[in-house]
Amino acid sequence: RNKRKKRYRRKVSCYLKEDNKKIYSKALNMITDFQCNMVYLSSSLRRESPKTYASLVSALEKHGAEYRFLDNTHDIWCRDYMPVQVAEDTFCGFDYDPDYLHESKELLATRTDGNMVCHDLGLEVKQPATPLIIDGGNVIRCDNKIIMIEKVFRENNYSKDNLAKAIEEHFMAELIVLPWDESEIYGHADGLVRYIGNDRVLITNYDRFDKSFTRKVIEALRQHFKEVFKLEYNVQRQHKHNWAYINWLQTDKVLLIPSFGYPEDEQAFKQITTLMPMYQGYAEMISAKDLIRHEGCLNCVSWTIRQG
Repeated sequence: RNKRKKRYRRKVSCYLKEDNKKIYSKALNMITDFQCNMVYLSSSLRRESPKTYASLVSALEKHGAEYRFLDNTHDIWCRDYMPVQVAEDTFCGFDYDPDYLHESKELLATRTDGNMVCHDLGLEVKQPATPLIIDGGNVIRCDNKIIMIEKVFRENNYSKDNLAKAIEEHFMAELIVLPWDESEIYGHADGLVRYIGNDRVLITNYDRFDKSFTRKVIEALRQHFKEVFKLEYNVQRQHKHNWAYINWLQTDKVLLIPSFGYPEDEQAFKQITTLMPMYQGYAEMISAKDLIRHEGCLNCVSWTIRQG
C-alpha cells in the first residue's frame, strides 16, 4: 500500500490441513461485521484521502453509525494493525510486522503497534500463547470460522500444522486457509473474499487474473460453506481496480461499497446488495478514487468492533 508496488513471479501455493473438514472443537460464534456498531478510522485518513474521508463520514452520519478516530497511528491502514475482536470483551492481538514493510526504512517507520493504540483506548488485548505475525486484513470472521490466505505461513517460523493450531487456539475458531497468489504481495483475505452471512461467502472476480487460482479458492471454500458466490462484470474491458468492491465497510446499520466511476460500479452494488438483502435501503456507494490509488479500500482503512 501507499504505492508499495513490487512484482513477483506468479506462483500459487495452497496448504490444506490433514483433515480439512474437521471443525475446531472449541470454536465460538464470534462477532462478525454484521454485529459491529462502532467504526474507528485513523486520524490521518482525512489528510491522505480527503475526498474518500468526507464521503465516508457523511454516509456514516446519515445512517447513524457511530465512528471515532485512532490517534498515534503511523498510517491509515488500521484494519491491518488493530486486533481482531471475537467477543465483546475479547480482542485477539498479534505482532504486526509484515515483510512488505521491510522493503525500506521509510516503510518500516509507518508500522503501528495496535496493542498500544488499544491501551490508549482502555481496551485489554489478549495476546497469543505463541507469538504470531499476522495482518488484520488477512482475517475474515465467519461466525465460528476465520478465513486467512496462506501467506501467514511464510511470515511465521513454525511448521504449518503447529501454526494452524496456534491460530485456531488464539482466535477460538476453525481456520480455513486459501491459496496465495504471490504476484500480490500483501496476501490479505479482505481483498479476495467476504462473509455474507448464513454460511455463505462472496469472492471477487479473481478469474480475470487467473482462472485456475480462482477454481482452487472456490474448491477450498466449498468444503466449509454452504454457498460460494463470485462477482461478475459484463463490461467490454474490466478496470484494474474492480477487485476492490469486495473491500466494503460494513456495520450493523450500514453497508458502504466503494465506487470509482467505472462501468462496474452499479453492477457490483446490485450483486452485493442482492446477496445481503438485510441492507436494502441501508447500502450506499462511497467514492474512493483518492483511496484506491494507495492500493487499499474501505475495509482496509476501518476498524469495526462491537461495543456493549
